[in-house]
Amino acid sequence: MKLRRSLSCAAAALVAATLCVAAAHAPAEAASHCKGNACTGKNPQTQGCGTDAHDLPKSAVRAPGGGPTVRLRVSNRCSAAWARADKADHGWLFKIEIKGGKSYHGNPSRNAETYTAMVGTGNAYRACIQDVDKQWECGRWF
Repeated sequence: MKLRRSLSCAAAALVAATLCVAAAHAPAEAASHCKGNACTGKNPQTQGCGTDAHDLPKSAVRAPGGGPTVRLRVSNRCSAAWARADKADHGWLFKIEIKGGKSYHGNPSRNAETYTAMVGTGNAYRACIQDVDKQWECGRWF
């Protein structure tokens, strides 16, 4: 009887320890470090805004004659947006622009999608890409 109780206690302790370790290693949702205009100019990944981000429909823009496609990404949790460009050869420039305000630029990479800093979604914003003639081609305002 004493041996059975010791085994039961040992088994219970093992189960409790396993649950405790599993809970400690469970992936937690990344907390956002900024909200709205406080995100403007900041990196969406380091601020925790990339985890719930999605492409904004009808935001894609592409330079005439080719080049990477640029899309707007939005995080509802952070109330922020940024532009993201597909992989492309070097030489392209893209941006997210605030209406009547600042722009944040990025250069596409051959190795990975690249993105700009964020802007708060309380402002009108759009994605743009520079064409081969150094003219900006922009999508619609959101």
